[in-house]
Amino acid sequence: TPPNGDDGLRKAFEAFLLKHHARDLYELILVVERNEPSSPPSLHVDSLELLSAMPRLVNFIFSRPRAILPLLDAAAVSAQERIYSSSTFLESHPSEEESEGEHGGHPGSIKRMVRVRIDFHRLSCPGVSPAVNHIRSRHTGRLLTLYGTVTRLGTVKSHEVEQLMECTSCGLRFLVSCNKDVNKPIELPTICPSAGDQQTKRCKNTSFRAVRAARPVVSDYQELRIQDPVDRTQSSFGASWILAQHYSSLGANAYEFSREKTKSRSSVSIATASHALLVVLEDDLVDKCQAGDDICVTLVVHWRWHRAVRDQRAQLEQIGHATSLQVLNKQPGSLSGTGDEELASIASFWNAFKGSSVSKAENKDMHRIPLGPLHGRNIILKSVCPQLHGLKTVKLAFLLALLGGVPRSEPDGGATVRGDSHLLIVGDPGMGKSQLLRYAAQVAPRSVLTSGVGSTAAGLTAAAVKCDGSEGWMLDAGALVLADGGICCIDEFDTISTGERAAIHEAMEQQTVSFAKGSIVATLQTRCSVFGATNPRGMKIDPNESLSHNTGLAPPLLSRFDCVFILQDDKDPDQDKLMSAHMLASYCAESLSSCKVASAQANVFPLEDAVFVKKRKTSASDIQQGTLRCLETVKSTQHGSDRNDCTPEDHLREWSFDRLRRYISLARCALKPKLTPEAEALIRGYFQLRRQQEDDPKGRPTIRLIESLIRLTQAHARLMWMDEALPRDVIVAIEVIESSNLDGARNETNERDPEEYYRHKERRLIKKISKCV
Repeated sequence: TPPNGDDGLRKAFEAFLLKHHARDLYELILVVERNEPSSPPSLHVDSLELLSAMPRLVNFIFSRPRAILPLLDAAAVSAQERIYSSSTFLESHPSEEESEGEHGGHPGSIKRMVRVRIDFHRLSCPGVSPAVNHIRSRHTGRLLTLYGTVTRLGTVKSHEVEQLMECTSCGLRFLVSCNKDVNKPIELPTICPSAGDQQTKRCKNTSFRAVRAARPVVSDYQELRIQDPVDRTQSSFGASWILAQHYSSLGANAYEFSREKTKSRSSVSIATASHALLVVLEDDLVDKCQAGDDICVTLVVHWRWHRAVRDQRAQLEQIGHATSLQVLNKQPGSLSGTGDEELASIASFWNAFKGSSVSKAENKDMHRIPLGPLHGRNIILKSVCPQLHGLKTVKLAFLLALLGGVPRSEPDGGATVRGDSHLLIVGDPGMGKSQLLRYAAQVAPRSVLTSGVGSTAAGLTAAAVKCDGSEGWMLDAGALVLADGGICCIDEFDTISTGERAAIHEAMEQQTVSFAKGSIVATLQTRCSVFGATNPRGMKIDPNESLSHNTGLAPPLLSRFDCVFILQDDKDPDQDKLMSAHMLASYCAESLSSCKVASAQANVFPLEDAVFVKKRKTSASDIQQGTLRCLETVKSTQHGSDRNDCTPEDHLREWSFDRLRRYISLARCALKPKLTPEAEALIRGYFQLRRQQEDDPKGRPTIRLIESLIRLTQAHARLMWMDEALPRDVIVAIEVIESSNLDGARNETNERDPEEYYRHKERRLIKKISKCV
């Protein structure tokens, strides 16, 4: 308890507001209150500034939030009163009678329903920032900062904040605060309030009645449910700059504890994230997010009692009342944690493959092999799902789909052309389809992994569910909505019923879900890539039948996939020997390296955890500076740089999983490649060539072929760390699309020169286009 009681805390915070937020209070008073109802105004306070000025107050807020937070709102009201009655304010803003003739206005009013919003997420630490599925009864009554994904969202409702009551004996009218919990009754005083007043007649009556007020005091509220975040770039651990330095001083043991806590909470799927927390938003926090958003919410945890039933055990539910909320998925935060060393490493890697050469031993003779940019690309490609042997084209398509293209909006509010590519793998059992999906879900910054077995249209898109104990509806987000901004991996795609597949047509092409059920009419965003895997019909590919017959999928759905790869388990003794040798080598390497994991983790600071350490609040200027530094690195890579401390042999090693995931995030956020005139002409010529082919096994191409080519071309430019798409990127995109047919997805194992192979494909394609166009 503070020395001067709660009133002393209120006065201390009032002095803090007058010193640091006088201008905000001044503007708050001058806000004109309209006749129509609106949310109470809010006053935003910097938590780091408050911690520096009043550390004891911050400690009291964390220890007794339900008692201290209302005092902060009262302090904001009293601070307004002091400013409103000050001589400076009266001189600059005359009274209503004096100003009526000149301006016809008024000097403002005191906003008594003001809410103080403090961004406590900047002070998060392991004790006050647990994972959603780790919240227990010990957290009741505490102030917590949670990172989660909105899985269910209710409609905005209203409830009374204060109830007007009247004494049945003396007729005294007074206001009684209503409980925030809708199911709990109003707590009435035990005796008439006039009994404690020295100036009025004392009444000791104990019965009261409710009186309908002319203008009741009501407040908006909204309920939602959150689970652990789907986006692994958002830290549910929430380490701040204070704790980062604290852990560094404790050494490796404390750091390993924090790293394991973060890693255990980062791999979340729909199957494992069964625990969700009900969160109540009030006043200005309502309608700040929608289903599928990643949010950071500061809340006070307490219990909600359900309606009591005779002879049954009482039921209660743990909920949280939000005090502040921030939507995270609308900010490209990955650029804010980008360091100069990381960008220099990327530039050094690509500069090593411009005109360099390496030594290669062949027949006991050493000779130099020239290296080009495509050699560097193949180094990255070898790092994709290294446990699978071969499948270079399929892995390249997966990598391009993870990077994605640049979405484009038509002028004058027209339709938006998606930048995300969709992939489908059709193959025999045991070809690594599920393994590719799981790897893509792990390496993607944001992903949802589900199975088509038992999936419904509501589970994939959205559903309307009844609220518990009320007549309202809540919007429940499905897998595609939760994957907004990332990828959605659907295994066993063929097990989805025909009627349920039609529900994802809009989600794949328009990237929205139009929903109308109950009292909810909404449109949700599904801006994600769909990665599907399915077995062929009858567990065997029939090369004489169409793709639709082999997969059992309708042509309208197949046309929405940019690439459809066919994987067949052919009888090839040489291939079987190479595959078995690769698997045994991988197993032996893992067994050998497992003994060195502990020492390596103690000495290496992973890049993925460095992103979570936030020294200050991420602003728009930070994001802009990060983008500019990335673009400067791109320019230095394109035009060459004399600085190259590493030899080409140093860059021939495969990338680690963390480096690949970070590179994908950086390329998606920083690079927006544009097509060069040569690339546009090549795409146009190839489309005309395909349209003139009468015996095309994939059917007559549509306009979706051009859109797929543009997306894959831009994605390959991002992979090459370029801000413009060249004809080389178009050739690679055409090669990927042409490989996605019944005989194109071969298990490539030959180590051919990528630069020479590209020039060969370019000459052949230009020759074909010149003949037909």
